[in-house]
Amino acid sequence: MKILAIGAHPDDIEIFMYGFLSVCLKRGDNIYTMIATDGSAGNVLKTKNLKLIREKESLKGLSKLSKPEFLGFPDGKLSLSSEISEIIKSKLKIFKPDLIVTHSKEDYHPDHRALSENVFNAAGFQFPILYCDTLMGVNFLPDYFIDITKYFENKKNAILMHKSQNPKKFVEAIKLQNSFRACQCNYELGNYVEAYKFENRFPFSDISSLIPHNIKIKSYYKNQKKSLI
Repeated sequence: MKILAIGAHPDDIEIFMYGFLSVCLKRGDNIYTMIATDGSAGNVLKTKNLKLIREKESLKGLSKLSKPEFLGFPDGKLSLSSEISEIIKSKLKIFKPDLIVTHSKEDYHPDHRALSENVFNAAGFQFPILYCDTLMGVNFLPDYFIDITKYFENKKNAILMHKSQNPKKFVEAIKLQNSFRACQCNYELGNYVEAYKFENRFPFSDISSLIPHNIKIKSYYKNQKKSLI
C-alpha cells in the first residue's frame, strides 16, 4: 500500500500520526508525508529563520518514515488560501495513495480544520481518508485503535526533534493521550495507543482491510472471573 500523511504544521505528523505510520511501515507499506504550512507562526522561538529551522526539524523528525514534501503555505492562514485544494488534488494525482491520513474536521486548530476540509474536497471519491485524533481527544469518537507501544519511544524522539517549539510539553500531552486510548482498550499502564476515525462515503463504505489490526482484545469478564475463583 501507499499511505500519504498530510499534516498542517511541521510537527503535526509526529504528534498525531507517527505511531500508525510506523506500524504501516513495519508491515511493508510505502509511507509518504506532506506538510502544508511553513510553521512560521510558531510562537516559541522568535527568529527570522524559523521557516528554515522548522523544515530542518521536520526532516529529522520524520527521517525514520519518509522525506516530507513541504507545500509552504503561510502558517495560521490556511483557511484563507484558495489554492490549497487544487494543489493537493494535483499531488494526489501524482502519489495515487491507497489511503490518506490527515487531521479531523473537529480539531482545535483552524489550520487543522482547513486542511482536513481541503483534503476531503481534493480526495473526492477517489481516495479514502483516515482522520487522526484531536489534541487530548476532544470531540473525537474513534473507529480504530492502533497499538503503538513498540514505537512510542521513536515517536517521542521524533517530537523532541522540534526543539524550536518547546517539544517536551507535547511529549507529555501525547503520552497522557496515548495512555488514555490504551486504557480504553483495557490495556495496562505503560502501553500506548493512537485513535483514528473514518467517515463513510461512496465508494468507501468500509476501509477495515486497509487498517492494521494489532489491538489484542482483553476480556474484562474473564479477568473478573479469575479473580473470584
